[in-house]
Amino acid sequence: MMPSEAPLQVMSHAVIGFPSLEKPGRYRRPGRGGGQPHRAADPLHRFGGRRPHPGQRCYQGLANGGSVRATLALAREVSAGHPQTTFILMSYLNPLYQYGLEVLFRDAADAGIKGLIVPDWQVEQVEPCLPLLDELELAPILMVAPNTGDVRLKRICQASRRLLYVAARPGVTGHQTLWNQEFDQYLRRIRQHCTLPLAVGFGVRNAEDLRALNGKVEVAAVCSRYIEWQASGGGDYAASRIRELMIEANLISPSS
Repeated sequence: MMPSEAPLQVMSHAVIGFPSLEKPGRYRRPGRGGGQPHRAADPLHRFGGRRPHPGQRCYQGLANGGSVRATLALAREVSAGHPQTTFILMSYLNPLYQYGLEVLFRDAADAGIKGLIVPDWQVEQVEPCLPLLDELELAPILMVAPNTGDVRLKRICQASRRLLYVAARPGVTGHQTLWNQEFDQYLRRIRQHCTLPLAVGFGVRNAEDLRALNGKVEVAAVCSRYIEWQASGGGDYAASRIRELMIEANLISPSS
């Protein structure tokens, strides 16, 4: 598919249990233009990175009682109050296996979660689960990277639902990414195999990044930056900074 003419949507990120299990952050729409995606991360999910990186916040989340079960309980509460927001569970695969995959799928769908991002969940493992996931309307959102070959890319696109998560570059989240000709060629290669909206993450940190992605992809994942704001000022502060970022990038109006 071609990029949507609708304004770029912004996906934010919260680690369950950080800064506390009771209040991991404020969940709200940044504008009136429709619900934005939001990732709720099981604290057993971890990326590396610089600054106060997400891994450190995940460890704090675990120390505060964060878990798959706590994530689902919070998702149930928050999704009921924000029906126009798409909530996505992000985790590594091992804690989901320990919970029980089929039980997890059913409990996540019942809690209002609409998608799963599991970075180490290989497409060969996802495919047998697709009938149940489709029945539950719980979307596996698979990931691709610049080094994903065309044959595998096509297979991943066929198994993914709702979105395809595009890692903008190799490495870890939190570093700067160049939105150059090489990146545009990467997107064109993905579009040859994929009819899904694209969500780009890894290095989306400021309004300039959002402007560079607007019109090229459908969703920008502002995750490490959100966690930095949350760490320095709390959930309400992080939410307000996301809104300011979207205003600066002309994605929403100041009056929204």
